[in-house]
Amino acid sequence: MQIIPQPLFPSLVWSTLFDDRAIFNAKLLDLAMRLRESDPAGVDNTNVRGWQSPNNLQNLPEFDDINLRILQVCQRIGESLHFRSDQTYQHQAWVNISPPGASNKIHFHANCHFSGVYYVSAKEPECGSIFFRDPRIASRMMTYPVDKPTEFTAEEILMRPEEGRMYVFPGWLEHGVEENKSDRDRISISFNVLATPIG
Repeated sequence: MQIIPQPLFPSLVWSTLFDDRAIFNAKLLDLAMRLRESDPAGVDNTNVRGWQSPNNLQNLPEFDDINLRILQVCQRIGESLHFRSDQTYQHQAWVNISPPGASNKIHFHANCHFSGVYYVSAKEPECGSIFFRDPRIASRMMTYPVDKPTEFTAEEILMRPEEGRMYVFPGWLEHGVEENKSDRDRISISFNVLATPIG
């Protein structure tokens, strides 16, 4: 007897690793540190014990390289999902600097098609993973009696940080970041992307 699973309504997370990450990240690291020096208070959002810049990297010419890559990656994802060709992609981006002990509370990003994170500097794996919560959790009627969780039965799934890696996911997918248990800062750039009609 053959039993064939048919995935319905999958929640996707896309990932890419930049080939030139060493040189690219060295420049981004310097820019991130300068940004924090210019605004030591930063903003309070979901970060706990960390520093976050305002959501305005898209307006800063020195961040043009990462802004372009964010939009290119999300446009290719949109094309793979058959987004209409008359769409333009707009985004907001910000820097996160998470020292040892810092984390991010569970949250989601409303009013965007894609959200994501790009890792500039991270001492893997103890710097803390991004984790995603099963969006079906509110409608689950009971837990599964499993010895080992799978992608189907897990309530949360971790994605390990890696310098030079970008994760992109639907804005509605709840996520958070584990505590940084390493001995150095975890530095990343987060973003939200919206596809809107041209003109």
